[in-house]
Amino acid sequence: MTTRKEIADMIFPEVTETIQDLEKKYPPRTNPICSRFAPSPTGFLHIGGVSAFFTERKFAKQNGGTFFLRIEDTDQKREVAGVVNLIINYMKMFGIQIDEWPIWENNSDIGNYWPYIQSQRKDIYKVFAKYLLENGLAYPCWMTPEELELIRTQQTKIKVTPGIYGNYSVRRNKSLEEIVDKLHTDKNYVIRFRSPGELGKRMVFEDAIKGSIETMENINDIVLIKSDELPTYHLAHIVDDHLMRVSHVIRGEERLASVPLHIQLFSAFWLPHPKYCHPASLLKIDNGNKRKLSKRHDPEADIWFFFENGYATQWIIEYLLTIIDPWFEERQKANPEKSYLDFDIVLEKMGKSWALFDFVKLQSVNNNYLSRISTNELYDQSLARALKYRPELAKNMQTDVTYVKAAMNIERHTVKDPKRFTTYVDVETQLNFFFDDERTKLSWNIETLKEGNVIADKVLMTNFVDEYIQILNLSMSVEERFAQLKEIWKKYGFAANNAEFKEWWYIGKTWDLAMFLRVQLCCATQTPDLFSVMQVMGKERVMKRLMAM
Repeated sequence: MTTRKEIADMIFPEVTETIQDLEKKYPPRTNPICSRFAPSPTGFLHIGGVSAFFTERKFAKQNGGTFFLRIEDTDQKREVAGVVNLIINYMKMFGIQIDEWPIWENNSDIGNYWPYIQSQRKDIYKVFAKYLLENGLAYPCWMTPEELELIRTQQTKIKVTPGIYGNYSVRRNKSLEEIVDKLHTDKNYVIRFRSPGELGKRMVFEDAIKGSIETMENINDIVLIKSDELPTYHLAHIVDDHLMRVSHVIRGEERLASVPLHIQLFSAFWLPHPKYCHPASLLKIDNGNKRKLSKRHDPEADIWFFFENGYATQWIIEYLLTIIDPWFEERQKANPEKSYLDFDIVLEKMGKSWALFDFVKLQSVNNNYLSRISTNELYDQSLARALKYRPELAKNMQTDVTYVKAAMNIERHTVKDPKRFTTYVDVETQLNFFFDDERTKLSWNIETLKEGNVIADKVLMTNFVDEYIQILNLSMSVEERFAQLKEIWKKYGFAANNAEFKEWWYIGKTWDLAMFLRVQLCCATQTPDLFSVMQVMGKERVMKRLMAM
């Protein structure tokens, strides 16, 4: 008479270890608090992933525990080359230190619970799958894609709970002899979990963030081992979280529906499950409605968007903290001297429902930061970014540091424009025109202004420039300089104000000439205070640019 063990040996003849053997190899940690960041290398890193790994790291370390990185790459058809290294580099850019992780340069791992890449742990998953087969808690299944699709169609038509369960699984109730016969002739099968769940039965579990949750039991016989011998996410992360001794699983809210299944799997192995913690998903307002921040539709879902657009990494984290912990801003205001790293994360106080990703607020947070730091700090941080993304600009920034800092410092910490820069890209944009070689790359010139504008009259503007550079004095006060310009403006037919322009024969307004100077000097229609810009550039550079019409 055929036994389940014989079937398990037929499917996994190479497996000789037991779960008990693996328990000895991966003993409990000295400090039981342990969390992990476990991304799949199937695309870019979502901003929600940054929120997750910061939360996981912060929670583990504030409790003296361990934080590790695990790569969940069992869905190799969707794997994108280079994403793993990209994820690791992003974590480094955010200053996230990892206690245990895969090292790629020499193909070794740091930590005693290796490998930290799931595709390298295939033999471990087989041990657990074999145990389930031996105990009648799993079975091989040969259902074809066509059969599965037919079942889905039938279930949809009669409006019953979808899935492969009960009589909908044509292999679930086959005799052991029938299974052995099929194994001899057909090796193209998957291993399915034999769910003990009952249709319509409810269960209750505790979520550290959301509290007590009541939901339906899992009834689906989900796939555990695919035909390529790699596990699905469901089996792999159960095995890994146990053997790697994870105490708290902090993961996206979209995984909440899988908890009943995962608790069943832990129970099947007679293992305790970790504490589940599901922070609220990041949402955005779209046409007045809230929806999940989408990889497919929202460029700001990709963390690269923020690096590309010049946001400070520490202030992305600080903004995310306002989402992670609804009380963070209040605590921060009460303790302004403390770094955001000094505030503990309390899982029970994290947001339980939706979390609105407010892009405008993030800009405000970043703007406040860049406005608050000294010009020396702004220079150092902007140079570090330019060295990575704008090497030619970085070279200019290093050539004359005093000149660059003076350009950066215009109107900063003043009543007129205390918050000049929102991102590092703003810094780069407003530095470009201070360098002659960068300015020549800019597209703005006098001809790009509105057709028919009087300042497009080159003869008139040449005469104005010839006279203006003769009296150019950058040591004047702003008031003296403005009074001097008004006399020249009137000579060339420009009104000093709108009232004069409306009442007399003037050909233009002071705004026109100011715009001429701005475009001619900076190739831009918006700049910081123009006279301050001219003072930083110096008389020689100003004269040269004005004459280059």
